[in-house]
Amino acid sequence: MSKAMGKFARIREGGQRGFSLLELLMAVAILLIVFGVVVNGVTEMQKSNTNQAVNIDLTQESRQFMDQVVQDLHQAGFPSLAMFDTATSTANPNLYAAGLVSISSTAIQYEGDVDGTGVSEVFVQLSPAAGPCPCTLRRGAVSKALYAGGATPTYYTEVDGVMNLNIFTAYDKAGNAATLPCGAATCADGSATANIKNVGLLLNVQSKSPNPTNHAYTNFTVSTEAKIH
Repeated sequence: MSKAMGKFARIREGGQRGFSLLELLMAVAILLIVFGVVVNGVTEMQKSNTNQAVNIDLTQESRQFMDQVVQDLHQAGFPSLAMFDTATSTANPNLYAAGLVSISSTAIQYEGDVDGTGVSEVFVQLSPAAGPCPCTLRRGAVSKALYAGGATPTYYTEVDGVMNLNIFTAYDKAGNAATLPCGAATCADGSATANIKNVGLLLNVQSKSPNPTNHAYTNFTVSTEAKIH
């Protein structure tokens, strides 16, 4: 072998030197750090998406609950006493609906044919009524005839995480606010319960779980108003 070829072979052998153990360990450590950051970011993103999905579901649940109450109140007082002759209404008081029975800031009771099966006694109540919250707002109903016989309502729907105790407000036809509570005949200010034509509903709802990023609970507010026909 010539001297030139031997020198070229030695240069190639010198250029093929591999990584040292220290360099390999440093490369692995860097890869692990990068991988950990990526995994942590994906995990936090998944937690955030899950939290947002839960909050969206809770918002929709709250709105659906309020829509149900609004539909109920539109039917409160139907069928009315005026739709029956005196003999029929006297003999069958459960055939007609009295409409709004009572209302306070945390509860409302009304009568109406809300589902096409006859007059129901409907209750929407905060539990516990005086807090402390988070509380549950629930809706229950029982037929007027069974209620007159001592039956209690069955509660079908509810909203959890309610934070406010001023859920219901009441207004007469002119828009004047009634001082609650109102019973079967009069309100706390002496005005007649029968004069109430609009009921306002306000819900301040807190999310069921904290945000995984800042560990704070999300609060949102939904409100509406229902007219009693």
